[in-house]
Amino acid sequence: MPVFLLAALFFLADSLIATTVSYIAGKVEIIDPNITGRNSISLLETNSTIGINEVVCTGRDSRTQIHNGSTILRLGANTVAKLEENGAYWIHSGSILFCSTVQTTVLFSSLQSSATFEGTGTIILETTGNGGFKLIPLEAKGFFNTAKDGKKEAKPGQLLFVVDKPSNFGDAYDIDLMLMLRSSLLINSFPDPLPTFERIGLAIYSQELKLKGKYDALIGNAPTKDKVQLWAFERGQGFSRDPKASKSKSPSQKKGFLGQLFRGRSKK
Repeated sequence: MPVFLLAALFFLADSLIATTVSYIAGKVEIIDPNITGRNSISLLETNSTIGINEVVCTGRDSRTQIHNGSTILRLGANTVAKLEENGAYWIHSGSILFCSTVQTTVLFSSLQSSATFEGTGTIILETTGNGGFKLIPLEAKGFFNTAKDGKKEAKPGQLLFVVDKPSNFGDAYDIDLMLMLRSSLLINSFPDPLPTFERIGLAIYSQELKLKGKYDALIGNAPTKDKVQLWAFERGQGFSRDPKASKSKSPSQKKGFLGQLFRGRSKK
C-alpha cells in the first residue's frame, strides 16, 4: 500500500473518533450551530456524542467530562467551549482541564488569544478578563507555542498568561500544586481519577522539594492586556493546604508524601 494512502487512512480514522460524554453533574447544554432558534439548544446527556463546532455550556455548580480519542477534557462550572476541526479547542469563558498521555499537538484559543501545545500532559486553562487565558500545567512534557513568542517549555506548577492577537506570552508565576490538587473541582470532583494522577503527584513532590512551601496560594488574573492581578497568601493568613490540619501526625501521615497523596485511591 502506498505510504501516502496509509497516512490518509490514519488521518481519516483519527478524524472519525467520536467525542463522547462520560460524566455530567448539574445542568449542561449543547448548542448545534446548524440549527437556528430555540431548537438549537438541548440538554447534554451522558454517553451522547458531540460534533465539531457544537458548543457545550455548563451551568452554575455544573461540570462535565468528555473523551475525544485518547484525550480527556473536563469543563468546569459556567464554561462555554467547543471542539473545532483538527483537534483545536476554543473557550469563550470559564475553565477546562486537558489531559493526554499520548504525544499530541493541540490548539487552544479564546476570544482574543491562542497557543499551541505539543507534547503530553495535564493542563488547566482558564479565561481572563482581557480576552486571553492562563495555562497551568499540572504535569507536562512539551512546549507551548504562540505566534509572536515562539516556543516555551510547559513547566508543571507554572502559571503562564497568553495575551493579545497575534498572541504572545505574558508573565509566568509559580503556583502551589498541592493546594490546587486539593481545591480544584476540575481535579477532585469527578468520580474517576485522571490517568495522569501519579504523574501529577510526582510533579507536586518535586515542587515541594524546591519551594519548601513558601505560599499557601497564588491566584492570578489579567483584567486588561497591560495589567496583571496576583493574590499571594502566606502561611498563617487563614489558608491551610491540609483540610484536617493537626499538630499530631497520624500513622498514615507518617508514611511519607506519596502515601498521603495517593491514599484512598485504588489502582485500576
